[in-house]
Amino acid sequence: MSKTWYYNVANRSASTVVYKIPEMNIRRTFAPGEVKRLTFEELQKLSYQPGGRELMANFLQIKSEGIINTLNIPA
Repeated sequence: MSKTWYYNVANRSASTVVYKIPEMNIRRTFAPGEVKRLTFEELQKLSYQPGGRELMANFLQIKSEGIINTLNIPA
């Protein structure tokens, strides 16, 4: 049995942030300041999407320093 890890992710911009991960059939919309709990798997898949790392580096705030380093997101 594997454990699923969740991380708090906040939209730190003043505008809405939207992304899609087609292989997981996910479309997420973050309102300004909204916080959602996302799995490591989803964050990892987002980092593989075109522009995904830029979204996480510039618009979304992941509230875990360890996951940022693991996904190699620029600070």
